[in-house]
Amino acid sequence: MKEQAVLRASGLGHDISSRTLWNELTITAEPSAAIAVRGVSGQGKTTLLRCLGGLERPTRGSVHVLGADIHAAGSPQQRRLRRDVIGFVMQDHAVVPEWSVEQNLRVVNPRGLTRRELDLRIAAALEVIGLGGQQRKRAGLLSGGEQQRVAVARVLAQQPRVVLADEPTASLDDVSAGRVRDGLDLIRQCGGAVVVATHDPELLAWCEAEVDLSAAHPSNRCS
Repeated sequence: MKEQAVLRASGLGHDISSRTLWNELTITAEPSAAIAVRGVSGQGKTTLLRCLGGLERPTRGSVHVLGADIHAAGSPQQRRLRRDVIGFVMQDHAVVPEWSVEQNLRVVNPRGLTRRELDLRIAAALEVIGLGGQQRKRAGLLSGGEQQRVAVARVLAQQPRVVLADEPTASLDDVSAGRVRDGLDLIRQCGGAVVVATHDPELLAWCEAEVDLSAAHPSNRCS
């Protein structure tokens, strides 16, 4: 039997002043789905991911995560969804340079997890992205590519049902990009759905479906 979608966006449209970035956008992501979002700079890829994660409200349409309308939910429910269900990998890493690698991963704090269990998740996540044993290293001493890998390790430790990744391999060397792809692939293998804004040919090939925001008349459907 087909599993219920973990993320469903219907009729999404977003305007900035008199300009429409995209319109009538439908996305359905089931467990283990991998969906690419494509578009030129300024087309609203980051905005779309923020709308899907409840960080920004679209002009039109709705987003349901595990059946809950994330934009109609109250602040406490939104916080719970972003803590337990939705994971983000931002372009700017969202890594605090003054903190250790471990501290940057520990912020996920999944509900019901003991400190020991989170320690084990953190160690395993760092092994996957090639930074095993570097929990105590200050994040600011890492390269940009390594910091992006820390951001991927953070969602691996979180184990969310949906991961929204914004250009996660942009400007990375081949090694770092490969580690990031490995991390995203493991999320998918564990049943998480991944929606990724990317121009990386390898990530595009890895995704099973795509939304192209570069259409002359943005009216896209993806499932």
